[in-house]
Amino acid sequence: MGSNSGVGKSTICLGILAQLLAQGYSPQQLAYIKPTTQCTEKQAVATFCAEQGIPFIDIGGLLFKKGYTRDFIDGLTPSSDELLATILDTIMTIGAGKAVVLIDGIGSPSVGSVVGASNTDIAALLPCQIIFVGKSGIGAAIDDTVLNVSLIQSKHQQNVGLIYNKIPLSELPAVQHYVSKRIVQLLPNTTPLGFIAYHDALFSQESSETIAAWFGGYVNLTNWFSE
Repeated sequence: MGSNSGVGKSTICLGILAQLLAQGYSPQQLAYIKPTTQCTEKQAVATFCAEQGIPFIDIGGLLFKKGYTRDFIDGLTPSSDELLATILDTIMTIGAGKAVVLIDGIGSPSVGSVVGASNTDIAALLPCQIIFVGKSGIGAAIDDTVLNVSLIQSKHQQNVGLIYNKIPLSELPAVQHYVSKRIVQLLPNTTPLGFIAYHDALFSQESSETIAAWFGGYVNLTNWFSE
């Protein structure tokens, strides 16, 4: 999940997958899925999965096309329970026999609430660990994290990992220091995992090893997937 659309959730997923491969996971031990989406354009993470042989679903069964919300409220779509059941079935199917399944969110934790199938609703039904991708800045980033992670933790009480993305390089040390210090005071059941300097989100010319090294320079996921 993330602060908003465009914060870099899919890029973070790409980085995590590259790092897992570098740690010795085979492509067939991993899977990537974006069960709900508004975007039908192919993302770099989908291209990466195809190239590496990682099973993936980049456009899941719940596509929020224009008018979907009105149709749902008018009773012209599957119910919330039916939507959630379909989403969970798809996740469980692609995740069968996998060591790690990355479930990419759509927008903020509340997106999809109107149909009863938000990121938070989905996570609450799964034995999963959550990573929240926050925006740049200090005060605004902290305020936004408190708002969004409080919603997540209202339904999902496990520890939430935090990664902050697209930070201007000159501001990186200050953001890392102040956000890390304050956010754990406000949200004790969270773990800052990394702070990433602003980057080009397209990795089409980079090897998996190069991406893993880049990502590992900013984010520490040691033991995160084994907790």
